[in-house]
Amino acid sequence: MKEEISSGIIIFRNRDKIEFLFLKRREGFLDMPKGHVEKGESELDAAKREAFEETGLSVNPIDGFRELQQYWYTYEGEKIWKKVSLYLGIVSEDAEVRISNEHTGFVWLSLDDSLKTLSFQNQKEIIKKAYDYILANQTGK
Repeated sequence: MKEEISSGIIIFRNRDKIEFLFLKRREGFLDMPKGHVEKGESELDAAKREAFEETGLSVNPIDGFRELQQYWYTYEGEKIWKKVSLYLGIVSEDAEVRISNEHTGFVWLSLDDSLKTLSFQNQKEIIKKAYDYILANQTGK
């Protein structure tokens, strides 16, 4: 069994309402910026690096939020167990997204639109947790 360790960041902005940034993947679904943790790199540093590489954004992490996703996926016929630590980060309401060639586009979505649009239940659950955390901590005001 192969195992992958990745880290990512849930990026949000507050333009009269909280909106989350999702990247459009070639496979046809939306995802948050994330990628492999490199040797000697902390999970949070990897999340910030991946966010910058994939979106062009310098994200300000929010203290106290970290969620772990774990799931199986298949790549080139091989089953892989993936662990992803997800952090929460804010950008200014007028931040300019510049996606990398890894993705085909991006979209900002409200919580309701996120829950309607996302393909995977674990994504929906973590976005709801992030939203609740933002509200409970008055983050992004």
